[in-house]
Amino acid sequence: MSYKILKFDECTSGFRETLGGIYKKIHIQPDMIVLGKALGNGYPITAILGKKEIMSYANQTFISSTFWTERLGPVAALKTLAIMEKLKSGKIITNTGKYLNKQWLKIASENNLNIQIKGLPSISKFEIKSKNFQAYKTFITQEMLKKGFLASSSVYLSVFHEKKVLDNYLDNLNDIFKIIKKCEQKEKNILDLLSYPVSKKPFTRLN
Repeated sequence: MSYKILKFDECTSGFRETLGGIYKKIHIQPDMIVLGKALGNGYPITAILGKKEIMSYANQTFISSTFWTERLGPVAALKTLAIMEKLKSGKIITNTGKYLNKQWLKIASENNLNIQIKGLPSISKFEIKSKNFQAYKTFITQEMLKKGFLASSSVYLSVFHEKKVLDNYLDNLNDIFKIIKKCEQKEKNILDLLSYPVSKKPFTRLN
C-alpha cells in the first residue's frame, strides 16, 4: 500500500506563533511534522511527530544512534515547553515582530526608501528595493557592529527583545538608513563606504 504523506518542516516556524507549529493556526493537520531549534532553546534536539499509522512503519526499520542515552536535549525541551506555555511566548514575540515591522516601514518611509518585508512577524526580514541592496545589507551589518549590534536585514526575535532594546536598535538603523538614502540619491557611493567586500548572496529559501 502506498501513501501520499503531507509533511511540515516546522524547525524554524515551530513555537513562533503557537505552542507547537503553524499548522495549528492555519487549521491544516499534516501527517508528519518536524520540530527543532526553539524546542530546546539552544540545546540540540529535533522531534519528528506523526499520525500513528504513518509512524508505525518505523517499527519495520532499524534506527541506530550514537547518542541514544543523551538526556540534555530532551530535558531542555521539557523545561522550554513548560516556560513557553506559561509565558505564552509565541504571542509575545509575534506582537514584538508586528511592532518592529511597523517601525521598519516608518523609518524607511522617512528616508524615502522602498522596502519589502517578508516572513512571520517574529522571524521577518526586509529588503530595500534597489540594485544595490546586497551592498546596503553589508553596510548595515558593518555599521551596526560598530554600535554594538549583531544585525543584518533579518531578525529572530525572543522574549528578551523588549521595546527599549528594539527602539535603541531602530534609532541606530535609522541613522544608517539616512546614509543609504544619500546613496540612492547619488550623493554618496555605497562602495566607498564599505570596509569589506560586498557579502555574497546566499542560497535563497523558497518559503
